Amino acid sequence: MMRPEPQLRFRKLTSLLNLAIAGALLTGIAAVGCSKESQTSASSDKPPVIIISIDTLRADHLPTYGYQGVSTPNIDALARESVVFDNAWSHVPLTLPSHVSILTGELPTQNGVRNNLGYHYDVAAHPSITSVLKKAGYESGAAVSAYVLHGSTGIADAFDYYEDAIGLESGIAVGRLQRPGSRTVAVADEWLQPRANKPLFFLLHLFEPHAPYEPPEPFRSRYAANLYDGEVAASDDLVGTFIAFLKQQGIYDRALIILLSDHGEGLGDHGEQEHGIFLYREVLHVPLMIKLPGGKRGGERIGAPVQLIDVAPTIASVVGTAPDKRWTGTSLVDSAVGQTGRTIYSETLYPRLHLGWSELRSLLDKQYQLISSPKPELFDYIADPRETRNVLNDQRRVYATMRKQLDAFGKTIVAPSNINPEEAAKLAALGYIGSTQATGNDLPDPKDHIGEIELVKKATRLSAQGKSAEAVAAYRSVLATNPGFHDVWSLLATELEHMGRFDDAVAAYKEGMRRTPDMATEMAISLGYLLVRTKRIDEAEQHARLALDKNPAGAHLLLARIALTRKNWALADNEARGAMSDATTKPRALVIIAQSYEKQGRFEEALQTLQGVQNEAQRTGTRVEQLDYTLGDIYANLERNTEAEQAFLREISTFPNNLQAYSSLSVLYTVSGRQNEVDPLLEKMFAANPNGQACLVAAETLQTLGDTAGAAKWRHRASSR
Repeated sequence: MMRPEPQLRFRKLTSLLNLAIAGALLTGIAAVGCSKESQTSASSDKPPVIIISIDTLRADHLPTYGYQGVSTPNIDALARESVVFDNAWSHVPLTLPSHVSILTGELPTQNGVRNNLGYHYDVAAHPSITSVLKKAGYESGAAVSAYVLHGSTGIADAFDYYEDAIGLESGIAVGRLQRPGSRTVAVADEWLQPRANKPLFFLLHLFEPHAPYEPPEPFRSRYAANLYDGEVAASDDLVGTFIAFLKQQGIYDRALIILLSDHGEGLGDHGEQEHGIFLYREVLHVPLMIKLPGGKRGGERIGAPVQLIDVAPTIASVVGTAPDKRWTGTSLVDSAVGQTGRTIYSETLYPRLHLGWSELRSLLDKQYQLISSPKPELFDYIADPRETRNVLNDQRRVYATMRKQLDAFGKTIVAPSNINPEEAAKLAALGYIGSTQATGNDLPDPKDHIGEIELVKKATRLSAQGKSAEAVAAYRSVLATNPGFHDVWSLLATELEHMGRFDDAVAAYKEGMRRTPDMATEMAISLGYLLVRTKRIDEAEQHARLALDKNPAGAHLLLARIALTRKNWALADNEARGAMSDATTKPRALVIIAQSYEKQGRFEEALQTLQGVQNEAQRTGTRVEQLDYTLGDIYANLERNTEAEQAFLREISTFPNNLQAYSSLSVLYTVSGRQNEVDPLLEKMFAANPNGQACLVAAETLQTLGDTAGAAKWRHRASSR
């Protein structure tokens, strides 16, 4: 084997590999961290306001509400010093719209944010509690634990400081992207400490009870039989840590502290394991406790129905400032709590937008809950708290009255993409306008199709086991009966790509966009990266531009990748900088800038850029895909082979699905005379990615390295996937 110029050979071989397996990562929208100095003067006589939001926490899984399956001593202690609301309800079982309702005092139908994806919060049109408090001299901050609350949804605009450093990762659904609550608590402590004696509002968001349920020790062992409860216990531990900090800083006693959840969790009740589809009590009944300054009224319990849009006017009342006139909630510290005739509205558009089923709407009074669907249901939740008996036929008058009240909230559904004529023209040009979805009761009732969710989960398990052909068959089976299932089109396309069936994957993405045009821009970015991979660059650019209005950061990042592919270094740099206004896309944008420098031979500038990304990632605890891979590539070109190997191995350890890292490390081993390590490395790649795509990358790697026989074996394995 020739080895007089190993680094030259490394560059030549990796260049050939880039042509053969040109890889671009799937990515998504990102988040903006906003930090602005308050313009108002401080005043220590105004109570600090703290909201502790524990995502996905069922009220009936807390001892405060009578549950015996978990120990939550810290929440119990807070409850003893709080006014506890036994009958608090969420307006939507989804994280982003629920939090926007909490902040704005408006229903989703009013503030316009009705799903985790596709909707943008306009704080100027719908002022939040922070806007009201700012006029009273308050500075506001927030630290969140889940990507669905990323700042670029508009929610960051409601705060002076918004920390959401949660990295995007390929192959992980945005609803699963989170960080440990301990890190979020640390961020909160850091912001609060220097402001302890100033008027402040802070939102601490914890995501621990959310699926997948993976509580840390000792809670994992202690609650091995019920990991959801283990995460509830872990959340309680975090609450205890945070409250101890508030006490140490002299904030706790003076503060108005509100502990709540945005929604509950199905846990198999009514056939739903998680949340978002149904509107039964298990996903809408949430904990709500309010500790007033000085612990006033501590231990009081209120049984009347209350709602999360009551939180903003309650804060305004306690602080002593006027609520915004657009708010429709009621202060919970006023005598009006428990007034007769009050009803609570809830909705979920998730089944319509993502699953091809009917949306659901709900109305609740002091005894009954009406769930409007193609097959409506009425429950006496006082007599039947688990809502097992539909009493609609026995209570026709109640149903008629509540139906009329529910209809008064309106039935208009604004599409998430809110497609304007220009966007419609773009979609039509790409072939995505031409099919229409049914509306309202023309769509299937989720109750009749909830079993399809288990079929989808079965398919994803097959995928995780490397049984791609079976997974594809399962996805297609679901789509045969429900072609409006947006999420399954995306899963199918991803699986086909993993198999190396790129043309079929493109076709699946396109059909999914055609079948669900309201969500088309959400899929355009993923399709765009696949089109880059298959060298359909012009088409990829069209799809990137399709998403510019709704997902500018993601679109600019894709356009930067396209410019890099075209070797247009200046444009790549410019587009990457266009993505840097978002905190989550900024690290990836800097990686692209570094890759551009590398391609131009500007290795030291590339290293300086990446070292900055590395330092920031370490500070925030964020994982950045392709960071170490690109470092490895640069080190190899600088003949720093030991550092290159370490960088490639770090990338593989952190992101085992980065096939390029295995491939480049194989090249490095070969040019360093360590050919015997290549086959075990490629087997390791396949073990971590048991799909056809990994087989094809292994084949291309060996073919480039001159091992024709080895390449043929991997191609044969690919064909059997």
